[in-house]
Amino acid sequence: MASETRKLLVTGATGFLGRHVLQALHASQPDTQALALCRRRADWNRQAWATPLDNVDVVEGGVTGAEGWTGDRRLKDCAGIVHLAAVVRHSRHEPADLYETNIEGTLRMVRLAAQLRCPMVFVSTSGTVGCFESPEDKADEDAPYVERTVGSWPYYDSKIQAERKARALAAQLGVSLTIVRPPILLGPGDHRLRSTGHVLKYLRGAYPFLIEGGMSFVDVRDAAPAILRALGHAAQRPVYHLDGTDCGVVEFFELCRQVCGVRPPARVLPFGVAHRLAATAERMARLAHRKSPLPDPVVIEMGRHYWGLTSLHAERELGYKTRPPRQTLADTIDWLRRNALTPTNS
Repeated sequence: MASETRKLLVTGATGFLGRHVLQALHASQPDTQALALCRRRADWNRQAWATPLDNVDVVEGGVTGAEGWTGDRRLKDCAGIVHLAAVVRHSRHEPADLYETNIEGTLRMVRLAAQLRCPMVFVSTSGTVGCFESPEDKADEDAPYVERTVGSWPYYDSKIQAERKARALAAQLGVSLTIVRPPILLGPGDHRLRSTGHVLKYLRGAYPFLIEGGMSFVDVRDAAPAILRALGHAAQRPVYHLDGTDCGVVEFFELCRQVCGVRPPARVLPFGVAHRLAATAERMARLAHRKSPLPDPVVIEMGRHYWGLTSLHAERELGYKTRPPRQTLADTIDWLRRNALTPTNS
C-alpha cells in the first residue's frame, strides 16, 4: 500500500466496539488503513465479520507485555490511535489483570502516541463520572469523578485511574488526548456476548429477580462513528460524552418484553435482600469451586444506582445522534436470537 495512505492504529480490534469502529471506518473512510492490534493473527482470522474489511492490516501484540510490536515499521506516519482495549469485569475477585490492562495498557498507548507524534482517542466509560443515588442526577463532561461511589468496584476504579494518569502523561509528553465516555453499548454484532450479556441472560430466563435501580445504554452503531470523528477534531476537547437512554432496570426489561414478548422476572427485591443472597451464593460457590448462580455482589451494588449522562458538545461537534432505544433493543434481541440462542459463525 502506498506510503501516503492514512493509517490508524485500533486496539481492542476484535471486540464488539472494535468491530463497529472498523466497520464504520471502512464505510466512511475506505482509503484509510486500519492497523488492528491483536494478540495473534489467528484471532483476527477467526472473525467472519472481518472478511469484507479490505482496509485492515493486523499488528500482532497486546497493550501490555514486552512485545516489540511498537517498533513495527507499518506504524510510521500513523495518523492516530483509537484505544478501545480493556478488561470489563464487574467483580472484586482477582482484579490484577484488569488494572494492568486498563491502566498500564492505556499509559503504554499514550507513550506510543508520543513516539509516533499522533493524537489519541481513549474510550473510557460513563461510570467514571455518571453514577448516582438519584435518577434525576446527570453528569456532563465537566463533572468530577465519582470515586466515593464507584471506588470499590475495580472496573470503574481502574478507569478513573487510567483517565487521570493518561491525562497527566499526555500533558507531560505533549500528546493530544481525547477521552470518550459511552454508557453500556447495545446493538447487533456482539460476537463475544459481553456487552449484551445481560440481554442474553434475560432471553434465556436466567434472572432470578430484579432490583430497583437504573441503567443507561446507547447503540454501538451510533457510538462508533462519533469515536472516529473525535480523533483529531479541530476543537481538541479533552472529553466527549456519548449520552444515550437513561431508564430504570425494571423499565428496561419491560421495554425488552414489549419488543420480544419474553416476560422479565416478576420479583423485584430490595437491595439489602438481593445483596445478601448474592454474597452468600458467591461464598458457597467459591468453596465448591463453582460459578455462582446469582449475579456478583458488585453487580447488585451497581444495579441499585443510576447512570445519568449528558453531553455538551458531541452532537454539535461530532455529529453524534442516537436512534430510538426501541430500535436498538429490537436489533440487539434479533441478533442474539439468531446468533447466540441459535449459534452461527457471525
